[in-house]
Order: sequence, then structure tokens, then C-alpha cells
Amino acid sequence: MPTPPVMKALMERALQTVKSEHTNVELSVIEGQVPPSLNGVLFRNGPGRLERRAVRYGHPFDGDGHVLRLAFDKGTVHYTNRFVRTPYFIQEEAFDRVCFRSFGTNRPGGWRANTLRLEVKNPANTNVVWHAGRLLALWEGGLPYALDPVTLATRGPVDFDGALVNHAADRVAQPVHPLTAHPRTCPATGELHAFGITFGMRSMLRIHRIGESGIEELRRLHLGSPSLVHDFGLTEHYWVFVLPRGRFDAPGFALGRKTPYQALTLFDDEPLTVMVVPRYGGTPIRLEAPPGFVFHIADAVEETDRRLSLDVVRYGAYPPLDDRDALYAGDKPGIVPRLERLVIDLVERRVHFELHSLYGAEFPVRHGSSILAVGQPPERTVHYFSGILRVDTTTGDVRFRELYPCHVGEPTIVAQAGDAAGYALTVVWNPEPMRAELWILRTDTLDTVARLALPHHVPPTFHGTWVDAHVMG
Repeated sequence: MPTPPVMKALMERALQTVKSEHTNVELSVIEGQVPPSLNGVLFRNGPGRLERRAVRYGHPFDGDGHVLRLAFDKGTVHYTNRFVRTPYFIQEEAFDRVCFRSFGTNRPGGWRANTLRLEVKNPANTNVVWHAGRLLALWEGGLPYALDPVTLATRGPVDFDGALVNHAADRVAQPVHPLTAHPRTCPATGELHAFGITFGMRSMLRIHRIGESGIEELRRLHLGSPSLVHDFGLTEHYWVFVLPRGRFDAPGFALGRKTPYQALTLFDDEPLTVMVVPRYGGTPIRLEAPPGFVFHIADAVEETDRRLSLDVVRYGAYPPLDDRDALYAGDKPGIVPRLERLVIDLVERRVHFELHSLYGAEFPVRHGSSILAVGQPPERTVHYFSGILRVDTTTGDVRFRELYPCHVGEPTIVAQAGDAAGYALTVVWNPEPMRAELWILRTDTLDTVARLALPHHVPPTFHGTWVDAHVMG
């Protein structure tokens, strides 16, 4: 079994800046054959630039957005990659230095260089979605950025005709209403649902619906304390949020002494708040759940009119992603997340977790009766997701495919007509040739269908989407 120092060294190599952009390069197949029935585009987003000159970004979430386009056509795959040209990226490229504060990085120069600089850089680095004929790069602290779906050229920020622009009196502290990087599509209407959290004297959660014609704010809710929420559950009748409790040191941030990440303290030993919000009016239900932290939710289901269940990935505490010494020490309980079911009884007002598997898991996606996720062996005590995990939540069957020393990215599921299994597409970082690879796996067996070599190194990505060829036109 690899040791924590070895895996830390591998992750240090993986988190290196992308050096080049490519346009419509046909990828070489190094194993298997690309199914000719796969016709569409896989888009992926993640941090591509991780430092400026001698300044290393202080948190993985700060890296500039870097979008991949993998176009499948009759057994071939063509590759394009581009950085998202936000105004922040353009200015920092021009000056080749850190010009803005980020989630986990202050400008060089100490507190004097950061005092009253309240705007935080939007790196547009977390997700990329296709909705209403637009390709959007997302980061949950600001506006989406529209991209050309063929060239990946940046078209600019999307404020939905001013609907996300803050009122004049509030623009100094927060120019725009943030929009989540994790929207969800309502299966009944096809509309996109999203949320955003603003910090201030009272932290506020806004819930939005995005249709073909624009965005509409549906609910505005005050939170009991500042929180950090990346994902949410969407059912026919409810939005569900899993909220850690915390506090935000606004003076420390405003006076430049702390980054937003440093200013936000989450109380790992306090219960989580599960907030169930009725979609069609009514008072939100707030329940206490055991402590921990949830980044990602695979799905949310109304089992009965009194019982909801969410399949989530739960950490014992918020992971120190900014501190790789701590992350790879191998001695911190709760640092490896597990796939669990959060069960909510709306009548008894009780919540509990049920463990699905002892394997470490992240980036879960629902596919039929199963959940696929990146995974790692149960005995591993540090973050290094080197495989694909499949858990059948009906039968309890667990299947794991180890790909070590590779680091595996979130699986994207592509269903095929007449095939109950379909394919899982994942972008894998391979340290031995120091490059990224596209892997195509069967979702049922996790067997390799094909492997293709990308022309360069790409650090681990966060989220992405598949768009069928007929949808893009």
C-alpha cells in the first residue's frame, strides 16, 4: 500500500499549472476502442493555473478556470482546452502577478495591500453546464461565464439581464448575487434550479429557477449562522440543504488580515442543520443531524410523503484542502469521506445517516439503482482517489476498480439506447507519463472500454457535463 508521503508527492506533481492550449487535436487511442455510438461532447472544468510568478495560490479552489472539450464522433475524439478569460485572468496575465484577493489567497503585500478590497476574484473554475443553448462556466461565489461551445472562447459574464446585480447600496461589499456551481435540473420541467449564499450581518440563502427566458428568485431565507454549502438536493416538492454551522470574521476579512477561507470558521463538533424547504410555499423545516461536512449529493428522493432520503458523501469534518501536510499526515480521523444515506423523517422530525460503503468516495453520480464515484480503498487514511467505486443502493453490491498511481476524476455517465449499463467517462491524471488521459468504462463492470492520451498535463478537474450531438446542433 502506498504511504501518505508518496501520495502527497504525487498530488504535488498533479497540482501543476497547465502550460499550453490546444485546438481540435485528435486524441490517440492507447487501449481499446471508442464506441462509435458515442456522439457528443464531454466538457470538464477545473483549476488550470495554480500560481502567479512566485506566489502559489493558497487554496485549490483559487486556480483559474480551465475548460476541456472532448468531442466524440464515430469512434474518434477531438480535444480543445481553454482558460476562461475572466477580467481577473486577463489582468493577471497582462501583469503576471496576483492582482486580486481569492477565496484562500490574499494579494502580496500583507494587510495593507488587502484592506477594504472586498471584491473576491471569480476564477470560473468549478463546473461547466449546458442550459438553454448556452455553455456556462460556474463558480459559486459570483456570476457564470458564457463560453463558445465549439471554440471555448469566453463570451463574458452572465447576469441574466441584471437580475443578479446587487442594489447600488450593497455593491461595494458584494457587486453581484452569487450563483451556485452546482445547479440541478428539475426532471419534471427541465428548468435549472440554483442557489447562492451571501455573507453579511445576517447570512442569506437565495433560491433561483432558471428557465429558457431568464432567472427568477423563488425564496430568500436567512440562515442562523454563516455556512459553506456547495450542493443541494432537489425533489418534486422540496429543496434540501445540509448546512454546517460557523462564523465569519468580517472585520478580519475587511481589514485584509484574513482571506475569506480563513475568515470562515466551521464548527466541526456541532450538529449539521438539515433545512428542508417546500418548493411551493410553506415554512422551512430545520432539523439537526450528526456533525460532519457534505460537499456533494448524488440524489434526493421522496420515498413517501413523510420520508426523504439523500445519498451524500460525508466527511467527519471540513477537510484542510489548503494544507497538504495536514491532508496527507494520515492521522486525522474523519478526513476521508464515505458514501452515506441521509434519511429525513418529516413527521417525527428526525434525521440519521446510514453507511453505504467503507470505501472512500467523492464526486458521486446516480445511475439507475447505482451510484458511481471516485473512490479509494477502505484502509487508506488520506485523500488520494485512485479508483472508481460503484455501489448498488438497492442490493448493497459494491464494486471497486483501482487505477493507482493514477488520480481519477468525477465520472460522467452517458446512457445508450438499448443498453442498461452505458458508459462512465473520466479524465484521469497519470503520473508516469505526467499527462491526462480519457478513460471510458462500462458502468456495470467498470471494465475499460478505451483509454486515450491527452496531449499534455491537466491537473485534476472538478465537474463537467455531457451534451449529446443532436442537442448542440
